[in-house]
Amino acid sequence: MIFSTKATRYLIVSFFSGISAGYSHEPQAQLPFERPQASGKVEGHAHLGWESRYFSEGRDALDGDSLFAGSFEMGWQHIAGGVWYGYSPDQSYDELQITLALTHSIGDFSFYGAYTHLRFPFDDAHDNEVGAGVEWSGLPMEFKVAADAYYSFDATGLFAEISLAREIPITEQLAANLSGVFGVNQGYVSDGHDGANHFALRLGLEYAVSDSVSIIAQTNYSWGLERDRSLPGDDLLTDFFYGGLGLQWSF
Repeated sequence: MIFSTKATRYLIVSFFSGISAGYSHEPQAQLPFERPQASGKVEGHAHLGWESRYFSEGRDALDGDSLFAGSFEMGWQHIAGGVWYGYSPDQSYDELQITLALTHSIGDFSFYGAYTHLRFPFDDAHDNEVGAGVEWSGLPMEFKVAADAYYSFDATGLFAEISLAREIPITEQLAANLSGVFGVNQGYVSDGHDGANHFALRLGLEYAVSDSVSIIAQTNYSWGLERDRSLPGDDLLTDFFYGGLGLQWSF
């Protein structure tokens, strides 16, 4: 399985950090929805954006083609949910994700468990996934480290990621986000190799237009690891650069 829960992982990773910057799911660990903090009020956001390539499980999943995506997510107390839709203007590909997540925090640690239903209308296909992760924010210099894993019932396989990230305020309106992620495939990309999968670096910028609206820009570079050219699932596991632009509304 190549195309999958980029939206889910981003949704949950960002929300764990609070309503914050970053249109693209990474380090998504890239992980589009954000991980909610326990709160007595409803919080949420909507995203609209474009990416020059669709990064998924370390692969250039649309083989160089771009992706437009939008999402809407909400969180309350320990519950978060959202809808994400992506569409490629360059080929017949679209993807819908519907996610429900439960979260909990203890000190510097945040935990989540999530269920995602995925549909691929152009291909008349669907999948269901479950995922879990933990983030620790107690590192020096305000770095955060996270571990995420998700299981596909269609592929009957697992994908796991470890990420390190830091947000750097530049001005009152502008902030940078630096992150790195290491991924491991274990049957999730069923026709690809198992083991070390990719390493990716990301630089994101968020400019606050107002208290609720932000403009997002990001650049990324991913290195494919241990690619097996004899396996069709590794055809798109290459070294590549991609970027994106987005608009975020928080409420």
